[in-house]
Amino acid sequence: MTFPALDRIEALARNLDGWQRELGARMAELEQSSAEGVSDSGLVTVTAAADGRILSTEINARAMRLDSYTLAEEFTAAANRAQEAAAARVREIVGEVMGAAPAAERPSDDGYGHDRY
Repeated sequence: MTFPALDRIEALARNLDGWQRELGARMAELEQSSAEGVSDSGLVTVTAAADGRILSTEINARAMRLDSYTLAEEFTAAANRAQEAAAARVREIVGEVMGAAPAAERPSDDGYGHDRY
């Protein structure tokens, strides 16, 4: 009698070291990555780290002609876009790593002829 779950656990154990190295390398890549967001007018650019922290802001001199309310909206839009882009990058990298994980390759059949999902 075979146990499909045991086969998957053995495959995971065989590939775990390589997967951990890949994950470590990608995590280091994430720590160094950043993303930019630009306001609708293009006058404000914000850079965010992968964890969402705002790293820098660039305000074009022409933005000083805007009233404070409009400038705040421009900054908020740029910051939100930068943070969304950084989060998308995190999801992309994690998805790539998780997609390569042995456990991600699961059959829909439980080995006994029954669908698992």
